[in-house]
Amino acid sequence: MGPITLFDKSFLQTLSTDESVWFDNFFYTVIAPLFYIETLADLEKPPREGKTAEEEVGIIAAKTPQMSGAPCYFHHEICIQDLLGNHTPLTGRIPMAGMRRVVREGKEGAVVEITPEAKAFARWQHGDFLDVERNHARVWRAHLARIDLSAIEHAMKHAGINSKTCKSLEAALKVADDTIIGLSKSPGRFDSMLEVLEIPTELRREIKSRWKFLKRPGLISFAPYAAHVLRVEIFFRAALGANLIASTRPSHRVDMAYLFYLPFCTLFVSTDRLHRDCAPLFMRPDQEFVWGQDLKDDLVSLNRYFASLPLEVRSQGIYRFASRLPDESHGLIRALFERHTPRLLGPRSTIDLDAMSEASHKKIVKQVNEWESSPDISEVPSKGTGELESVILKRSISRQRGSWIQIGPEVK
Repeated sequence: MGPITLFDKSFLQTLSTDESVWFDNFFYTVIAPLFYIETLADLEKPPREGKTAEEEVGIIAAKTPQMSGAPCYFHHEICIQDLLGNHTPLTGRIPMAGMRRVVREGKEGAVVEITPEAKAFARWQHGDFLDVERNHARVWRAHLARIDLSAIEHAMKHAGINSKTCKSLEAALKVADDTIIGLSKSPGRFDSMLEVLEIPTELRREIKSRWKFLKRPGLISFAPYAAHVLRVEIFFRAALGANLIASTRPSHRVDMAYLFYLPFCTLFVSTDRLHRDCAPLFMRPDQEFVWGQDLKDDLVSLNRYFASLPLEVRSQGIYRFASRLPDESHGLIRALFERHTPRLLGPRSTIDLDAMSEASHKKIVKQVNEWESSPDISEVPSKGTGELESVILKRSISRQRGSWIQIGPEVK
């Protein structure tokens, strides 16, 4: 389980199911809500010859990470909370969807439930779709069809942003930065920011009152994540006006939205050229963009290596024999580990499950059950520091995926 990695649908589609198993095994993935929406929308997309739309969605669902990683909260909800003063760290940690904070014996913990989306993906692998999901797919495809990027392009040109005044993506980013700096100069500009971010009307007065109470600070200090989202949005609009991004593809609107989730990862992997050109402009020094085909090539090599192991080893389940990157691996994945998670290249130091006594096992199970049944933090006053004593992650995992046994037969 390596660097925290954001991925898009284009990358996952390039992988075979076997290759996706190793991506899941060696990277801790951020599953953006957009990925679920894009995948579901394929129910209304004309399929490839010889495939049904249901089969196409099932193929993607079968490749979606199960063993590690976490679904992220929807960026709009994070943005609203940020403006209200409930800030999310922008340091590569995932704000997990489905997580509830609990208190046990005066200490704080968290339980991350299996999300409805994860349960849906498990069904989709077998062609099981609900009517409400099919309706969502129709609505999303209709929404894409209505996106008019040319209108944004014309509006930006009218505002003086064109190919002569904005000649590069870096220049478009400067337009965004200058705009954000000016947002605190007047209440009117602050109102326009809330409009662009589509903040619900009933919350705008509370947000604006907080801003005024704090003596009208700049947006970057007032709401850092909202500033990031707005920066991406204004950059996109400026790039459209300057013809640096084509206005003829409505899908560009969705592609750019993946950049809203960059603060919550270390790596971003994609095979989309728009991502390759734009994402690095918004990444921290400790982050890295990875071209999807390069990563796929190394996953192919890893799959070949593990496939050469004896059958008695492979039948144990990959969580037993592939918890560390093999010494034989010298490609891109090892280089990424060396740069971002070097501690995971050392010798394995975990509990020997086979040697664990029944009493020790029961003790761990008892502790897990006690944490899971503990009251929510909102129900019990806590004097904790906010640091988590324990985190329980629930997962829905297929015993076998592609050619690989993920969980061995000893687990019921």
